[in-house]
Amino acid sequence: MPSLLRSFLFLGLVSTLAPVAAVAQQAAQTTPTNLTAEQVTEWVTLAQEKFQTVGLAVAVIQDGEVLCEVACGERSKGVPVTPTTLFNIASCSKAFTAASVARLVAAGKLGWDDRVIDHIPEFRMADPWITAHMTVRDLLCHRCGLKTFEGDLLWYGSKYDDKEILRRMERLPIVQSFRDKFGYQNLMFMVAGLIIQKVSGKSWEDYVETELFKPLDMTASRATAARLPEGAEKALPHIDGEQIPASEFLACKPAGAIYSSVHELSSWVRMLLADGKWQGKTMLDADSLRELWHPNVTTGGGSGANTKDFRSYGLGWFLAVERGMKLIEHDGGMPGFLSKVSLMPEEKFGFIVLNNGNDGVVNEAIKRALLAARAGGDGKAQIERIALIGKRIKAQEKAEREAREAQRIEGTSPRLPLGEYAGNYEDAIYGPAVVEVRDGKLYVELTPSKEKLFGTMTHWHQDTFRVDFPDKFLPFALFRFDFDYAGKVAGFRIDCPIVDFDFGALDFRRR
Repeated sequence: MPSLLRSFLFLGLVSTLAPVAAVAQQAAQTTPTNLTAEQVTEWVTLAQEKFQTVGLAVAVIQDGEVLCEVACGERSKGVPVTPTTLFNIASCSKAFTAASVARLVAAGKLGWDDRVIDHIPEFRMADPWITAHMTVRDLLCHRCGLKTFEGDLLWYGSKYDDKEILRRMERLPIVQSFRDKFGYQNLMFMVAGLIIQKVSGKSWEDYVETELFKPLDMTASRATAARLPEGAEKALPHIDGEQIPASEFLACKPAGAIYSSVHELSSWVRMLLADGKWQGKTMLDADSLRELWHPNVTTGGGSGANTKDFRSYGLGWFLAVERGMKLIEHDGGMPGFLSKVSLMPEEKFGFIVLNNGNDGVVNEAIKRALLAARAGGDGKAQIERIALIGKRIKAQEKAEREAREAQRIEGTSPRLPLGEYAGNYEDAIYGPAVVEVRDGKLYVELTPSKEKLFGTMTHWHQDTFRVDFPDKFLPFALFRFDFDYAGKVAGFRIDCPIVDFDFGALDFRRR
């Protein structure tokens, strides 16, 4: 399932949509039903109408060839999306990073089970044993011992580069069993990118563009937004229908920085469905594909006896079972962008879904429509049904926001004058923050991400202050100050409930 960021994963969505999957499986048949371009166009158009997504682009590959490319909506105000419009594909970038590693392994320059420290000696985890035993394979399958999204605030809009994040990673707490528990990790793909650079002599960006994009004729695609030429046909991100600034990050690019279109990603999918071959050349050999698509850690989240034991992660890909066959896919999310790439190699079938409306449910609806129709079911019915589920999800989110606001205690005031809260603070992992008085109000800046995580602190209740970050991807944050034995401000904690970042792990102490 998709996450909005890096990712990646609307974590509760799998179970929410389980009844839909069950409907499709009930209609399953041995021989797949061939889709038509007219059907796909109808479903995509219906999805755009039902979900009111800003812009939407879909490509379907059937029998190894492009069946159709469909686009609707806008890439920016008044400018339509086309199949060649470039979107940030976010965590769908991870498959390109894993494929880059696979090519280096096939060339004999790297081994899947090489120790990370043999290539990046400065690599450190909080547990010395894990540091000594972490392999290249471990980096690419989310089983490193860190929990899902741990450490992502280190790179999200921050000034830290890969080297600085690598230094700070050692302080992240290991809370899961190494090689046993799934914990979705962007930082490990960052480390994989550093290994690619060390082994190949090319930056991750150069390697992906020259070794993957160029041979696949993905001439408009770029490894990062900064590499897009001026005037590129790119989509602009939106949240709640409002355009927002595109996320451009200094670090962690191998986890989610690529810009591409459904037209050019079709070449990527066709190559994968053709056993790694493209225009008579082998880009990924049989051993590489076997490794990339082999289960390494179970992810859970399935439902029903036929699926719950088979959801897993390979190397840069999620793995599941659909109609008794392997379904290989990945989702991606950055603020304002959601992406999906899905493959069924046994049937030479696959599809790509990209949108710039921050709506992962519409991507899931199109996926379920396509898979249901292949199984002999009603694709249109899947769009209709998931649209109703999407409305329930939005209603639930609204209720949760209202419940949070209702917890405010009226009629209270801070125990100290505002100037007493001002000062320099530090979180041991994340770094510094500054609180100061401006125009009679408190103002906070989380220094590493001062372009994104800052704002006026409005009194909420007692010694808690509300901050509305300018980043519309984030809900409002509550900063709660605590005190030492002498009654002086000792530090603060942050409540900002969003699955993609663990603000609650931050503990800023006064310096």
